[in-house]
Amino acid sequence: MSVAHNTTNKANDRAEGRGEYIHAKVEETQDAMRSGLNSVSEHTRRFTDQVTQAYGITGEGREELTRQGAQSLEMMTQASTMLTRGVQDLSREWFSLTQERLQKNLDDFGVLARCQSLPDVVAAQSTIMRHNLEQTIEGTRRIAEVATRVANEAGQTLKAETKKASRVA
Repeated sequence: MSVAHNTTNKANDRAEGRGEYIHAKVEETQDAMRSGLNSVSEHTRRFTDQVTQAYGITGEGREELTRQGAQSLEMMTQASTMLTRGVQDLSREWFSLTQERLQKNLDDFGVLARCQSLPDVVAAQSTIMRHNLEQTIEGTRRIAEVATRVANEAGQTLKAETKKASRVA
């Protein structure tokens, strides 16, 4: 039992390390997106200034063009934030599934180790395979639920922002 416990601890440590790695990468992605959006915002402002100067747009026309650009950028920012949050949720769910699978595999290893005859091994293996299939289906369902929720939330956010922008216009 000590070997199985030691293996479990090592596997959990590796899984936690992967989870921390994923979390760090998600944060890096968020930072990169923020930086990119700030850069896009600055470029959009400069582009708007150039367009308004080139076409002689002044006063209200210039303000309207700037406002529309800002609204579009805001919608992109909110959608990006929602999708980034969604990636975090998917990563957490994936990490949870990985931990559950690892624990189940270690439990199954113990079941196989306790088998004393070939028929016991065959019966245990059959049960293990059935449980693995059930666990795979359940895991796929959970990931699909999270992905669907994220897509719905992002869609609702974009729809709400689009309605808000059209009311202002």
